[in-house]
Amino acid sequence: MSLTFKQAKNSNTWQDFIAEESESSLRRRRGIRKSTFRRMYLSVFILVTAGFTLYCSLFYVGAFIDMGKIVGFSQSNRVHHAQQNIKPIDDLKPRTALSPIIEAFMINRIYMRKGQSIIATYSLPTNAELFLSVRQCKSQPLLEIFNCRVLGAQNAVINNRSKGFKEFIVSEPGFYYFEEKVVKLPNKNLKAFLDYRIIWYRGG
Repeated sequence: MSLTFKQAKNSNTWQDFIAEESESSLRRRRGIRKSTFRRMYLSVFILVTAGFTLYCSLFYVGAFIDMGKIVGFSQSNRVHHAQQNIKPIDDLKPRTALSPIIEAFMINRIYMRKGQSIIATYSLPTNAELFLSVRQCKSQPLLEIFNCRVLGAQNAVINNRSKGFKEFIVSEPGFYYFEEKVVKLPNKNLKAFLDYRIIWYRGG
């Protein structure tokens, strides 16, 4: 009895086999790369959304939750403490390269409920005039954080005083912007934290 071995015909050469393996490996790598980029984009989107939500909530949460009470210090006590400890103008810190950045991130707008107050404590140089303004914005949820369509305003002018505070009480719930301007008479505009100090507090 004799055994006969037959070699099956295969049209694929060794080079074809290598090429097929390379294409298969390339497709797998492409799939992994796409999946990695999708996860990365999703992570960035989630972080940006969370950061934006947290940023926006800063302007609203204080109207409903007194953050001071959470840490054991009520708003009324905090404002009273601030009023009693307004530092004189001589103690102001000199401006640095970071001062414009810090000032840009200062919150000068908040949501307030009816009957709540905003208090401006001030420390001014001699012979200075202070202009304070609290502006009510048209209701535009979230958009009002970035753009105020003014409905009305409360204004106050203070002169011949170096230290003190001014309280504004709102009669309607809504989003409010508050700002100040200090002029050293006869007509010289002064710079915040360099020539004077204004600190705004949410009252009761």
